Amino acid sequence: MTDNTGEPPNYEFDLLDRRRSKFVLWIPGKYRDFQAPRLILGRYSDTGPRKLNVLNCQELEQSGEHPSLWELAPSKLKEPLTEGLTYHYWFEVQDTAPESYSTTLQLVTDPLAFALDYRICMNDDEKHRAPAAIFKYYQGNMVPCDIKGEALKRVATPVLASASTTSQWAENRQLVIYELPTTWVKGVLGSNHIEVDRGTFDDVRALLDKAAPGQNFAHLAVLASGNAILPELGVNAIELLPVADAKPIGEWGYATAHYFTPDADLGTASDLAFLSETMRKRGIRLFTDVVTAFGRDPYRFIDFETFHIRPQAEPANPDSRQSGNNGDKLREGWGGENFRYVKPLETYDPATGGKATLTPARSFHIAHLTRWMRDFGISGLRLDSVNNTGSWDFIREYRAAALALWRSVAPDPSQESRFLVVGEELSMPAGMLDGPEPCLDSLWNEPWQKRVRAVIVGEGAEGDNFEWTVRKMVDSRLDSARGFSTCTQAVNYITSHDVGGYRHERLCNYLRHSRVGDVARRAKLAHVCLLTSFGIPMILAGEEFCDEHDRPIENAKQVDPVNWARLDDPWRRGVFDYVKRLVSLRTKCPALGSDNASTFHVDLSRQGGVVAWKRGGNGTPPVVVVANFSDENTPGTEYYVPNWPDRSNTGWREVTEGRKVSSARVGREPLGRWEAKVYTYWPPPQDLLETGQPPDQGSG
Repeated sequence: MTDNTGEPPNYEFDLLDRRRSKFVLWIPGKYRDFQAPRLILGRYSDTGPRKLNVLNCQELEQSGEHPSLWELAPSKLKEPLTEGLTYHYWFEVQDTAPESYSTTLQLVTDPLAFALDYRICMNDDEKHRAPAAIFKYYQGNMVPCDIKGEALKRVATPVLASASTTSQWAENRQLVIYELPTTWVKGVLGSNHIEVDRGTFDDVRALLDKAAPGQNFAHLAVLASGNAILPELGVNAIELLPVADAKPIGEWGYATAHYFTPDADLGTASDLAFLSETMRKRGIRLFTDVVTAFGRDPYRFIDFETFHIRPQAEPANPDSRQSGNNGDKLREGWGGENFRYVKPLETYDPATGGKATLTPARSFHIAHLTRWMRDFGISGLRLDSVNNTGSWDFIREYRAAALALWRSVAPDPSQESRFLVVGEELSMPAGMLDGPEPCLDSLWNEPWQKRVRAVIVGEGAEGDNFEWTVRKMVDSRLDSARGFSTCTQAVNYITSHDVGGYRHERLCNYLRHSRVGDVARRAKLAHVCLLTSFGIPMILAGEEFCDEHDRPIENAKQVDPVNWARLDDPWRRGVFDYVKRLVSLRTKCPALGSDNASTFHVDLSRQGGVVAWKRGGNGTPPVVVVANFSDENTPGTEYYVPNWPDRSNTGWREVTEGRKVSSARVGREPLGRWEAKVYTYWPPPQDLLETGQPPDQGSG
């Protein structure tokens, strides 16, 4: 990485700063009676063995100050480096994996590598695949670069330079998060109709920038020049599924292998930095997903016992147990190795450069957190499977480190409301939100998904009748088992990337499996619930236009891509246009970011029911929703809602149709089957009422 002037940046993290001028390998648990690791270094060759011209095979030197550090300065190489040339390298280490022999040697990728070249991989099998780390030698520094030799860039404005940098970024209360699996996009390429479903950072940028052509999906109309679907939708945060380098292909990035580099299939670090800059110019926050429970990282071979644990081999070790479920369940590795979080030792401190008693796996994760936040403008994190991480203490330490990094570039306390750490765990460990130093700021609200899917087919959920299912959906604080206290503590969603199984599939498929009609009506109603309920709404890419599974649902998890071509269907475009009006309201209207939520009218006099709820009030112009969860239209030309807030106000508007409503008619309008009307007298921008679109912010 460079600071865009050609100079390697200072991370204020000792291990990351050391490696600018030296090859560095940290082996905290194995350094006595241990064969010195070797550097294997060469240059790419189209004709050589393994496409590599080997120049150096040389032992690293053990640091006298820190025996766990192995280093080698370029000046000590037997074959000197040449200014301006690009080099590839690996480390050769004693393999410490439990099934290996002490004499087994293994070639591994530098666990701190910022850039990789998969054209040159040591070891042919998927489990041990080791791509080359790559750098350019420049003025005595080893500058990470792409395979063309171009120095990698970081964001031009590291996260936040001043309050003005983020004034356009939404506070957590006004977020609408768009969950986007970067590799999960469908298209048909060329006249031979070859199906492709792997996107890139450039394809994501084309969803944002009318002038950006895209890469793998440049042929899709939605990415064509002049189109930019996400600014039209109006979301103000994009959560990319894990973008750190992951293998094998097809697991959405959750099989993280190389924690410090963007996935080589998605693009380079420069591409990601460019995407982040494009988002910042549009006031869109960048969230990224992080896997801390398990990994397929090089430390599986370099220093297994220090960094990893196999719960089945140590069932009595507290570190082998999930932190929830009363510790009854062993942690899962899902093909990787669980990180060891409860084994402190005295060693070199990667953060300060001194000595400390620490748990190396924790320091490893905080090191890559430092790299991602300083280089890519991250303003939100989603932590995968937090119970499976096993240690709430580590999650708390990780959040604290993230917040400290945020404060280092955004010292104004008011900017803390523009940073969020979200955890995912289906058992909903509400205790992680408690206390002055919580483990997390927010949790995925999985029960909300069950409730919204129940009410749009006229049912109750979670042991509640229909009425209380709606009430708890509108205000998750009524779900006392979860312990939410503010709307930023719950992330609600109709569908998430976990689309496996009945009632978790895409919404359109769920409604069809439920054998109901009115798919478009019920999808619109579900989005009204999502965008007006207490909590932060999250939309899975494609749900805003009723995308479907193109592959058998039982096999759809982790493989079924977003089919952008469906936006050409007129009825789906109608759903999209409806949702974007709600998104525009949700991102701007103070009432929907407040902690005020109440259900004030329930009418179960006919099949299904009509329910009205209110957000805001207490000095904030409210948003009022009246929803008909029924197969029947309300009779006649009027449906009266008692207890209407401020019926005398003459400024009421109905948002979904963008029209004014007289004080005589507000709270008296009829409702169609499975229809909701959304009212407010908060004065939004005129374009919200007329077109449902936010102002065009141009191309980046």
